[in-house]
Amino acid sequence: MRTIFSKTLENTNAWKHKLLLWSQKFTHVISLDSNEYPQETSEFDFLIAVGSHSEIKITNDLEQLKTYQTLTKDWLFGYLSYDLKNNIENLESKNFDGLDFPDVFFFQPKKIFFIKGNSLEVSYLSSYESEIEADLKTIGEMDSSLGTPKQDPIKIKLRIHKDDYFKKVTRLLEHIRKGDVYEINFCQEFYSEETQIAPVETYFKLNEISKPPFAAFLKLDDSYLLSASPERYLKKS
Repeated sequence: MRTIFSKTLENTNAWKHKLLLWSQKFTHVISLDSNEYPQETSEFDFLIAVGSHSEIKITNDLEQLKTYQTLTKDWLFGYLSYDLKNNIENLESKNFDGLDFPDVFFFQPKKIFFIKGNSLEVSYLSSYESEIEADLKTIGEMDSSLGTPKQDPIKIKLRIHKDDYFKKVTRLLEHIRKGDVYEINFCQEFYSEETQIAPVETYFKLNEISKPPFAAFLKLDDSYLLSASPERYLKKS
């Protein structure tokens, strides 16, 4: 069971910043931001879920996720990774994975915050409802201003060498010419190693630049995902 509480906000952007900054004391955080794009199907403009009451990591058995959802009967947040295709279709890719995120991860958050217009709604698992008032006071009193992200100089590397990239593109164009396929998404990885960044500040800076209709911030322990374009927001009721 969850306890719901609502209040009106004077500055929604400031609260977005405060909520994400405050959330960093938790090991599990997910934030979804539509950047106020007008969408008829939208139920909220901004959401952040924090704290793991329960969770599930899956490598190849989606039935486990179905069972987990059935037993939990509550909000679950997470992701389905691209490599999950290997267990659904007769496909396989063996690209190098330097991140080591689980193929599927979902967690049941202790606390959820929704912003719609100038209204804030909080949804706490009943066992944490006594913390609502103190949390809102702490968040409201936080400084929402952000400094310039302090980070090491970043040297970006290509996972696919330039010459190899052009060879692959040529082969893909040949498949299109033959009519094997009519559309191809070809992605390549740019990466940097041994680099320190400020995840929250960097995420806000990226979001300010592009203002995407799908922006997401994910923290799982000491791993972070800063996204300006996840494939989709999915909801299963």
